[in-house]
Amino acid sequence: MQTMTSDEAARRGQREPLWTLFRVVCGLSALSWGGLALMAQLEHHYVERKGRLSRVAFSDLIALAWMVPGPVGCNVAVQLGHALRGRAGAWVAGVASVLPFFTLMTLFAIFYRTRIVHTAASQTLLHHFSVVLATLIALTWYKQTRALVRGKLEGAAAMLGSIALLYAHSAAAYVVMLGAAFGIGWFASPERDARLAVSLERGDYRLLAALGVLLVLFALPLPHRYEFALLWPRLAGAGMTLFGGGFSALPVLKTLFVTPAVGVSDNDFTLAFSLSPLSPGPLLNVVPFFGYLVDGWLGALIATLALFVPSGCLVVLAQRHLHQLKANPRFEHGMRILRAVTTAFLAVAVLRIAAHVPLEPIYLLTAAFSAMCFAKLKVPVYAVYATVAVACGLWIAYGAAM
Repeated sequence: MQTMTSDEAARRGQREPLWTLFRVVCGLSALSWGGLALMAQLEHHYVERKGRLSRVAFSDLIALAWMVPGPVGCNVAVQLGHALRGRAGAWVAGVASVLPFFTLMTLFAIFYRTRIVHTAASQTLLHHFSVVLATLIALTWYKQTRALVRGKLEGAAAMLGSIALLYAHSAAAYVVMLGAAFGIGWFASPERDARLAVSLERGDYRLLAALGVLLVLFALPLPHRYEFALLWPRLAGAGMTLFGGGFSALPVLKTLFVTPAVGVSDNDFTLAFSLSPLSPGPLLNVVPFFGYLVDGWLGALIATLALFVPSGCLVVLAQRHLHQLKANPRFEHGMRILRAVTTAFLAVAVLRIAAHVPLEPIYLLTAAFSAMCFAKLKVPVYAVYATVAVACGLWIAYGAAM
């Protein structure tokens, strides 16, 4: 058993200044590409260097972040802030974890509106970027499937989920599928007698009711004239269905933004997800980009708040009941099946991106190059995109000169 020194115990009893919390989390978020990287840096700083939390306590934060919807890295940051400074710390850490990628992705959107970027972003380049993105998602799907799909029930759930998503044409299908997956896992649990005993306060019921309303609003089919007016509440509801990482959000967010009423084109949507690995933060950093395309700076801000605030509130609520949730085998079994089903979002995302790319040797070559860089050579994502962009530019220039 690990023992604490007196200095470590004293550090864990100290109150973290809010400005220090904001500065550290914001700085680490700005240097973290992906939610897993942010979690690793937060653990290194607050557990190994500063000793503010024990390793076991930080592991509990990570476990709970995977249990609730939303960006895992930001959920861990919110919980860390809550553990160090209560509700104020949760808000400060949450804002600090979001601010770097909110700023950068909004700037991407501003320059995307300029004529020079539209001229440079040819259809051929977008196809190559789509291939790189599909390869990255495919590798993510492979890793998550190996980690999450371990039994026959999980495998069947992932397969049926993929088939259902291929034919899904409404947001209700996502909600029903995830709810059914958790329900099947709950009732199929070997521990039939275990009961989930959680005592909730009145404010907790109000929060859960509000989140439930947002989820229903996302799931309900609406007339086209209401899709734009209710876009942001529906985005908040969509955030309640996002388990398993940012790439799993591609089909869900496409249902909301790529519609005639909202006006984001399929090319804009694909390019945003292609740019997301270039920016620090979780892969849900595309949301400010879409928000800016819809309604400028105000849209970027509202879209970010709509997606990240509900999951932050939910993870703080769940943290108070962490021990009851972890100790209940039926709840854990339900979450196992639900997490296995979320791999279907990744598989379907790859198929839908590939369907829009011409089946030509040059794109197959890009796919092979990207797979080798990501899987074998561990090349950073931005380096792969830069190499593909340069090669594509030379190819187009050579073809024009012929």
